[in-house]
Amino acid sequence: MTATEAPPITVRSCADLIASVPYLLGFHPSESIVVIAIVGDRVRFVVRGELPGAVSPDRIARRLLSLLLRDSIDAVAIIGYGPSTLVTPVAEAVCVALRSTDVTTVDVLRVDSGRYWSYVCANPSCCPPEGMPFDLATTCVGAAAVYAGRVALPDRDAVATLVAPITGAARVAMTDATARADTRLTALVDAARAAADTGSVRLRSMAHTAAGAVHANARVAKTLRAAGDAAVDDAVDRYRAGRTLTDDEVAWLSVLLVHLPVRDHAWEHTTDDDWHVDLWSDVVRRVDPPLAAAPASLLAFAAWRVGHGALATIAVERALAVDPDYALARMIDEILDQCLPPSIMVDAAEQPHQAPPQRDARRRRRWIAPHVGLDQAS
Repeated sequence: MTATEAPPITVRSCADLIASVPYLLGFHPSESIVVIAIVGDRVRFVVRGELPGAVSPDRIARRLLSLLLRDSIDAVAIIGYGPSTLVTPVAEAVCVALRSTDVTTVDVLRVDSGRYWSYVCANPSCCPPEGMPFDLATTCVGAAAVYAGRVALPDRDAVATLVAPITGAARVAMTDATARADTRLTALVDAARAAADTGSVRLRSMAHTAAGAVHANARVAKTLRAAGDAAVDDAVDRYRAGRTLTDDEVAWLSVLLVHLPVRDHAWEHTTDDDWHVDLWSDVVRRVDPPLAAAPASLLAFAAWRVGHGALATIAVERALAVDPDYALARMIDEILDQCLPPSIMVDAAEQPHQAPPQRDARRRRRWIAPHVGLDQAS
């Protein structure tokens, strides 16, 4: 089921709203501030900030305000997770910032130890000082979310585990497969160069020698592109049919993805079907770690397309850990940071090698999203 096909989830109470958050994020948050941005009766995007953090409450509030004003949001719901000492300063700063806008605040809640408190309701019958107890198991949201194809893992680390590198005997097998793929790639390149040299054996002058080198490089590039496109297309067909790749096939695909035209071929053919996430998640888990930048970036893009913001962020972090200057990873990182919708990639895909302006590498982005598809009942 794709993100656009997922039926909506109806929210009728504070407990329903709280129950919906893990399915919007993909995991159960803790010590976090979550803002749900609403347009009409649907969620536009969801962002989460970790608490405590190096970013001050006022800076978090300004950051959120810039996102909300850019996207013409109608209303927001704010939920903080954790003790009052962590949540209240940030919740208050966000509320103060929202007063200067036309954005309606649906509610501002704090959740901790099976109870919730409202910062905007003073009625003790529905919001007692000791907090209102709630049980996620008693709401219909969980069942509706599962039916809609959404998953809520225990925490963010559980999401990261889904694409953690394999270990043990499986890793040894993939290392051996990658060595075989390297040997195969070398033979392919050597054969392409030899074919080009044969075609220009009569060249003697320096100019002709240079022309021969260019011809050889063009033949190598064409050969790599053909092999890479075939490997990508085979992988796509395989996972569309619910099957997987062997170790040798994953290794062969991974060494070919280093060639940017092959990576771009895979990128251009990534849709919002869930099996694209399955494909690149599997490759990211099994790939030789130094080769992870390309498949991890493709996973980030695929996850973003279907609304798995947490997985997209983790995949970007994996890609940038391998290569901090990897252009596609940096581009998707910026897109996630700005909570931009997948439609923005229509224009960006025309310039796959253009990276966004360099940001301070020391600033670790702590916001994840976007995710759409929640109905807000009146």
